Parts: sequence; structure tokens; C-alpha cells
Amino acid sequence: MTFTKEFVEIDGHQNGLFIETVDDANPVLLFLHGGPGFPQTPIIKQSGLNWKELFTVCYWEQRGTGMSYNASTQGEITLERLITDGITVTEHLKKTFNKEKIYLCGHSWGTLLGSIMAHRYPQHFHAYIGIGQLGRHLESNRDTYAFLLETAITKGDKKAVKDIRSVTFDEDFYKSKGYRRILGRYLNRFGGGTKKNGYSNLEGIKDLLGFRHYTWKERFNIPKGIFTSYDALSETMAKSDTASLTPTFEIPLYIIHGVDDYSTSYNEAKRFFEKIEAPSKKLFAFENCAHSPFIEDQDRFIKILKTEVLDDSILV
Repeated sequence: MTFTKEFVEIDGHQNGLFIETVDDANPVLLFLHGGPGFPQTPIIKQSGLNWKELFTVCYWEQRGTGMSYNASTQGEITLERLITDGITVTEHLKKTFNKEKIYLCGHSWGTLLGSIMAHRYPQHFHAYIGIGQLGRHLESNRDTYAFLLETAITKGDKKAVKDIRSVTFDEDFYKSKGYRRILGRYLNRFGGGTKKNGYSNLEGIKDLLGFRHYTWKERFNIPKGIFTSYDALSETMAKSDTASLTPTFEIPLYIIHGVDDYSTSYNEAKRFFEKIEAPSKKLFAFENCAHSPFIEDQDRFIKILKTEVLDDSILV
């Protein structure tokens, strides 16, 4: 098994990649992290997810994120720029591993990016896998706010109820410091965030800072990248309807979603799935999982990859 770190220069800017493989002959999968600006290699590696037996996995840190943060060279961070970057990384992987096509997998914010890449450039991909699929982000967060308030009421947590009710939810939610505060305070605690069984902010920091493959400079760049990317992309994400942006696909599509996910709501993922058209599409609802079903129920996720996604007849 090899786990390598490399950089691909795009428009004078270095994009960082981690590539994990047990066999270069395996199919290649490009993973698009969420956030925006939140690198997920540390939490995936910490979880022990063993998809490297099935794929050569490339974890690309998007422009402005972690290894790919450099304020002097990254320029303006936009969705369109990240799409272009993503296709450049895809072409790099195809050339490096001598593949005609690769697999594309997005998580959370990465599903908006991945859906568009798969929709526009199907010639590069065997299939698209969306985990924590974004639909309409405004409606998803409306579900989130209702979940927080209802859970606080059910728990009899009067302090939380008062705190949540003090925040007005409207279409400018992505600008609201109050809304971001209650998300940070209650979403993971109430089991609708990263994991159903909870995943504290402290755990997240420990996973990121403890990842030995980062330099100290890269570790310090992670929070810079999170804030920079959110400021640059939050309005685009907040006003998006992924189903409208990507109504049709020419490749198979698989949606993996936690029923208790209130970072990107299951209702909105289901609506996206029902509205889009694809030659084949499947939605897998993960019970007792929140925003990370691929980490929370790894056995089922790996089984789906083996028995549903991988098809020997199309591997090149």
C-alpha cells in the first residue's frame, strides 16, 4: 500500500493531492471534500475506511483549502474555477494511471461541485457517487433549523430552545452569525451533524492537526482556508438548486444519504434524486446515520461500492 502526497500546478497555483493505492491497476476514484474549504482526508483515515482495496483514491484539496491554500497565488475562488480545477485534476489522474475514465465521489459541498462536473463532462467518468447530496441549500437549512428547534423542545432543553428561537431564519441565513453559532453549538450535539452519535468540534480539530502528512504550515492554513472558502462560496451554495443546475446525467448515479442528516437534509437529497434523469440511478438511505454515512456504516457503504457501483464490464 502506498500513500503519497503530491501537487499539481494549475494556473500557477499548487493544488495538493493525497493518493492512496494498493494496486495501480485498480479503478481510480476522485474524492471531492465538503465545507467548502474543509479537508476530509484526516477524518476518513482516522475512521479506518478501507476503500483503498477497491479503488486508487485521490483526495484533492480544492483551491483555497489546506494544502491548496496560498493567498498570493490562488486568486478568486469561485464554483466555476473549482470545476475547471477538478477537470484538470481528473485529466492528471487519467494520464498518471492510464485510465480512460475514473469514478467521481463528492461529499456535502463536494456534491454540488461533483454533480456539475459529472453533468458537464460525462466522458471522464464511469459513475458519480453523491454522499450527503446537496439539493436546495436554503430549503435544506430550513429543515435544519426546524430539526434543531424540535429536538431542543423534545429534550426539554429550555436554554437551547430560547437560544435557537433568538435566531431568525430567512433567505440570508448564510450571512447570519447567529445561525452559524447555533449550528456550531447544537447540530453535532443533537446528532444531525457529522455523525449521528456526535462528533465534537474538538474531535475535528484533533483529527486535522494530528494528521502527520501535513506540514505545520499546512495545518495552520486549514482554518484560513475554511473561512476564506466560506466567504467566497457561501452565497453560491446558499442560492443553489443542484437539480436545476444538473437536470440530466449520461452516467450512472448513486446517492448515499443519512436519514438523520441535517447538514444536508435527506428531504432535499431525495428531491434531487427524484428530479434528475440518468441512465441508472439509485438512492441508498442509511438509517441511524447523519452526514457521514460512508464513515458511520462502513460495512454497508463498502458493500454498495462492491455490488452496485463497480461493474467489471466498464472498467478500463
